[in-house]
Amino acid sequence: MKAIVHSRYGAPDVLQLNDIDQPIVNDDAVLVRVHAAAVGKGDWLTVRGLPYVARIRYGLRKPKHRVPGFDVAGRIEAVGSNVEQARPGDEVFGWCEGSFAEYASVPEGQLVRKPANLTFEQAAAVPISAFAALQALRDTGQVQPGQQVVIIGALGGVGSFAVQLAKAFGAEVTGVCSTKSVELVRSIGADYVIDYTQEDFTRGGQRYDLILEMAGNRSLSDLRRALTPKVTLVLVGGSGGRWFMGIGRTLRAVVVSRFVRQRLRSFFSKPRREDLVVLKELIEAGKVTQVIDRAFPLSETEEAIR
Repeated sequence: MKAIVHSRYGAPDVLQLNDIDQPIVNDDAVLVRVHAAAVGKGDWLTVRGLPYVARIRYGLRKPKHRVPGFDVAGRIEAVGSNVEQARPGDEVFGWCEGSFAEYASVPEGQLVRKPANLTFEQAAAVPISAFAALQALRDTGQVQPGQQVVIIGALGGVGSFAVQLAKAFGAEVTGVCSTKSVELVRSIGADYVIDYTQEDFTRGGQRYDLILEMAGNRSLSDLRRALTPKVTLVLVGGSGGRWFMGIGRTLRAVVVSRFVRQRLRSFFSKPRREDLVVLKELIEAGKVTQVIDRAFPLSETEEAIR
C-alpha cells in the first residue's frame, strides 16, 4: 500500500511517499481503508519531534511509528476475531496511529460510525481537535449556560470547535482572531468577534467567566485582568521553546492559582470513545460543523504539513 513514512525528525521534507506492507490487524482491531486524515498542529509537531520532552512517547532518537497521522475516517475492510460491533463496509471515524496511508489498523474502541451528514473529509477533521475543545470547556472549564466565554485562537483547529461547543452549552461567546478570520468566526456562531490586530480584549474593561487560550502568547497577568474574580482560565497547548513548548507557563499558572481566587488551569486532552459519541450527536443535531482550510492528496502530505 501507499503510505507517508519518516525515519527521522525534521522539516516536512523528511516525509516520503513509499510502498509498505499493509498493516496486520490483531484480534481487537479493524482494518480501515482510509478515505481522509486530518492535518493539524499536532501532526506538524510529531514530524518535527517537538517538544523534545514528547519524544519519550514518540521515540527518543527517531519516530517510533514510521507512518504519522492521528485523525482518520474511512470504510472498514476487515475485522479481528474479537471485534463485536464493527462490520466490513461500515463507514467510521476516530483516531489511530498511522492514518497518513491507504490503510490503517485501528482498535475497535477508537472508532464510531461516521455521521451520515458528513463527508469523509469533514469527519476526519473532528476527533483530535474536537476532543480538546470539548474536554477543555466541559471538564476543565466547567462551562455553564449564560456564562461569558472568550475563545482566543477562534479559527484554529481547536478554537473553531470551541466556539461552536460553547454556544451549544448555552454560553455567550466572544471569538478572538486575526482580521482575515473575523467573518468566518462570526459565521460559526460567535456572538462577538475581536480582531486582535486592532483591539486588545484584556484592556477593554469587559470581564469574562471563562477564557480558553489556544495561542500561547499572552501573559497570565493580561489574561487574568479580563476574568471575573472567581472564574476560570484554561490554557490549551502552548508555543515557544523546543524542550517544553508552553509547559513552563502552565506550571506558573498552577502556582499562581494557589494564591488567587481565579481558577487557572492547565489542560491536556485525551481521546475517548464516549466523547466521540457526544461529538457525533452534536454534529448530527446540526450544532457543530467543521472548518477545513484545504484538501490535499496523500502524495502532497509534505505540503499539507508545511
